Amino acid sequence: MADTEQTLLEIIKAHAVGLTGELTRETPIANLGIDSFAVVEIIYEVEEKLGVEVPFNANQNPFGEMKTVGDLLDALAKLMAQKSPA
Repeated sequence: MADTEQTLLEIIKAHAVGLTGELTRETPIANLGIDSFAVVEIIYEVEEKLGVEVPFNANQNPFGEMKTVGDLLDALAKLMAQKSPA
C-alpha cells in the first residue's frame, strides 16, 4: 500500500499548483489549488496508473466531505480494496 500511496501523492502533487510546502496526509485539500480541469486529470491518471475506476459527477464537489489529502488517500484506498482482481 505504501507504493500506491506514494503514487497517489505524486499524481496529486503534479497538479497541486497552490502547494507551497511539502505534500503530506495532513495537507488541506483547499491549499492545493486544484481546479476542475486538474480534478479530471487526476482521476484519469489514477485510473490509468492504478487500474481503478473513480466515480465522478461533474455537478458535485469531487471531494465531498474530504478536508485533507489523507482523507482523499483513504477514499482512494477504499476504491482500491473494492477493485475486482483482473
